[in-house]
Amino acid sequence: MKKPSKSPIRLAWRSVFTTCRATFHCFYSAIVILLFCLTAFAAYVATLDDIPVPNFLIRELRDELRTQGLAIRMDGIRLHPSGRITIERPQFHSQDLGSDVLTADLAVAKLDIAHLLLGRLTIEQVKLSNGRFILPAMIAPSGTPTPVATSISLEARLRGEYWELQYAHLAIDRLRLSAYGTIDAAYLRPKPKPDRAPRASASQTIISIAPQILKLQEQLKRFDQPFALLTLSLDDQGSQTISLRAGAEAFAFSPQLSASGIHLQADLERFQELKLRLEAAEIKLPQDSVARQVILATSWPEIPTKEEWLPNRILASTTTLAYKDVALPSLLASIEPKDNSVGANLQLSLANSPIELRLDYELDSERSSFDLQAELSDQLPEFLAPIAERLAGVDLPTLATVGQPIDLRVQGSLDPKLKPERITATVQSGHLEIQGAPIDRATAVARIEGPQIDLPKIALRSGEQAGVITIGYNLDTLLRRILVEGSFDPTLINDWFKPWWAAMWEGMNFPDEGMYTLLDSQAIFKQPDTVRVTGTGFVKDINLRGIDTEELRLKVYSLFHYVDLYDIELYAKNNQQAFGEIQFHMDRDRRDEKDKLTGIWIDVISTLDLKIGPDVIWEIADSTRKILAPYCYHLPPLVVARSSAFMREDQFIYDIDLDIDSPGPFSYYGYPFDSLSTFVHVANDRVDIPNARASLGGGALDASAFIVGDRIDLDVQLADAGFGRLLNASNTYFLRDGSETAENMDPQRLLNYGGVINASFQGFGWVGDALSYNGQGQLDIHDADFGKFRLLGLLSRALEITPFGFTTLKFNKVASPFSVEKTKVRFSDVSIEGPVASIQASGTYGLETDALDFKARLFPFRNSKVPLITPIINLPLNIVSNALEVTISGTFSEPSLRLFDPSTSEEIGVDSRSTDLREHRPTRR
Repeated sequence: MKKPSKSPIRLAWRSVFTTCRATFHCFYSAIVILLFCLTAFAAYVATLDDIPVPNFLIRELRDELRTQGLAIRMDGIRLHPSGRITIERPQFHSQDLGSDVLTADLAVAKLDIAHLLLGRLTIEQVKLSNGRFILPAMIAPSGTPTPVATSISLEARLRGEYWELQYAHLAIDRLRLSAYGTIDAAYLRPKPKPDRAPRASASQTIISIAPQILKLQEQLKRFDQPFALLTLSLDDQGSQTISLRAGAEAFAFSPQLSASGIHLQADLERFQELKLRLEAAEIKLPQDSVARQVILATSWPEIPTKEEWLPNRILASTTTLAYKDVALPSLLASIEPKDNSVGANLQLSLANSPIELRLDYELDSERSSFDLQAELSDQLPEFLAPIAERLAGVDLPTLATVGQPIDLRVQGSLDPKLKPERITATVQSGHLEIQGAPIDRATAVARIEGPQIDLPKIALRSGEQAGVITIGYNLDTLLRRILVEGSFDPTLINDWFKPWWAAMWEGMNFPDEGMYTLLDSQAIFKQPDTVRVTGTGFVKDINLRGIDTEELRLKVYSLFHYVDLYDIELYAKNNQQAFGEIQFHMDRDRRDEKDKLTGIWIDVISTLDLKIGPDVIWEIADSTRKILAPYCYHLPPLVVARSSAFMREDQFIYDIDLDIDSPGPFSYYGYPFDSLSTFVHVANDRVDIPNARASLGGGALDASAFIVGDRIDLDVQLADAGFGRLLNASNTYFLRDGSETAENMDPQRLLNYGGVINASFQGFGWVGDALSYNGQGQLDIHDADFGKFRLLGLLSRALEITPFGFTTLKFNKVASPFSVEKTKVRFSDVSIEGPVASIQASGTYGLETDALDFKARLFPFRNSKVPLITPIINLPLNIVSNALEVTISGTFSEPSLRLFDPSTSEEIGVDSRSTDLREHRPTRR
């Protein structure tokens, strides 16, 4: 059987396959041999020690350093077969500066053997132990070589295209700096420089950085245990991040400003975006202020420069802001710098009172604006009390209490000098209390334009009181103006002003709706003597220092402590009225720091009850009471008063003019008058009454008096007064002094005497003492029934038993001059006339004892009008009358008579004990 022939194509494939297999076996055998050789070489190398470093490497190193102006010294250098070069105690010396600049205990560099076999020098690992950077003597402040950076250690490995910085440490004074991370090898390759570009030597570099290092050392003295950690992640094609973590236990910027627990975090992304975050556990500020848990964060889209240094946003916060152990709650601020402006938002909460503040600042115009919104809670005054106490010594809870939240909004703009250009504010509150004044509702609008501050509307309501207050103030002129319109009780705000304000309204009880007031006050700030107030007031149903007033209208003008209340119209109850003007002045008593009345001037027409004078003007109550003491009335008189009183050496010097017109009963020092019209001038211890006219007993009394101290000079003229009524008035006067005779007098009996009296008296005495007078007078009484006088009745009855057998004689006229000698009244020539007879008498009457001591002579028929007979009869009767002398003693109520019989010269006894004159009969003894 014939075998088939092989195909050429198949033969070709088999040949190719056989050739490939042979080639594979050949390469396989070569690789096995190579691996064996390498293994053997590695085992050999492992057993070898260090070998000398090739000279070309040392020359290349020295040449490179020489180009930098440096020379290297070392204790030894070794090359390990693995490519690691070890330099023992290297010292880099600057020939220009004549000093070592860098030393270390050990420096290691590992070369890539494979690259080295190919003729390339590649370092794949570096290591430095205990290095020191030394400042040469010629640039060191001490003049000796000074280490400025110590404990320098680092280790880095090249892994592919990246250097892995396993660690790096150094110490600069107190600062401990560490670093780790990865760095793309491309960043470490030197950039090509132009051929002509100068290259700075190491010496020049050291000289340039020396001042910065010295300055850093000086600044580090303010830190306690500072540290810094640098993390690097630099990938030329990927992540590019540099992170810095730094901090210190404490930092002292100045004696008043320090911080503790400081931590700084800085992140730089892609060498463009920079982020900073600063934290501090506590920052001590001036004035014993402390901020705790402070955080400050900010960022820049690009690395800041001198021209572009503003960040995108700054965030700041603190959990506690304390002032002298008084803590404020958390504070949050956000600042947004822009190309031409800076904006900021501030948020905080004080005692449940949220506060938000927006600030904007324009860089070009240097102008700023703000917008403040707040809702102040009722807890705020108590919360701020310690701060107010420490800052201003003010007890805030006593000044203000808040019952309901207060809504506040303030908007404004400031000029480049931070002076206000325009500011507006609105405030609205519910119930609150300000210095003891309760306010149910308050709204206010404020506006500041340039130097002018205006509060055009402050609307207040307290109970039934309501009104509007307008305030204006100019910062340039310091002029302040306040306008008030509404119904207010001025005593409601006593604690708002100095004590003189409360003293001015003391003793006044206003109605619930207060007093309707229109007030305009102007002053210059810190110049109290420029305070000027004008206004008008109207009030109903007010108790004005004891006066129940139905209506009061007045106008006011005030300059500092001087106050003028004019156009006063006062309508009190019981139809009492007063019109006029009152001016007063108050000043500070430096002994007790109280405002006191120093002067008062009054010009008023009044029908008010003068008895309330001491209560109304209690500042001079004693003087007023003394002035008004002599006066007593039932119906208040019409008084026109003009007075002035001012303080001198703790005593008021006063001068008062009174026109008194009393149409009703009126008494002066207890002496009753039917009416009185007089002018009185009073000046401290002097009272002058030049002309007083009174109605007394139906007649007219004209008198003048001058009083100095307690002495009074008196001149009295009485015309056509009822004699009986005068006796009754005089009895009332003496009854006031406790006269026993006056107590026994029957007023009706005195009135029954009738008659008319004309009298005059000039003398002097002591005020209020009826038994102290001395002087001369004249009296004339006619048409009186003197027979009803017990004394004259007894005398008439006694004459019946005379030899002439006189029947009862009647007398109706008396005239006599008299003199008053304190307790005695001396009558020198008493003429008692009747229709038929007359009596001539002289003697004294004791005002205090009621004693009589008179001698009288009887002239019967002297007054008979029978033609021709009367002269004939009178002649012998005049002779007989010399024998009919009567001696009168005893008292006015119990007189004693001694009468003699002309025929026997015997004394005729007269019994004066009988009270019934009609049954009385004299008897002989």
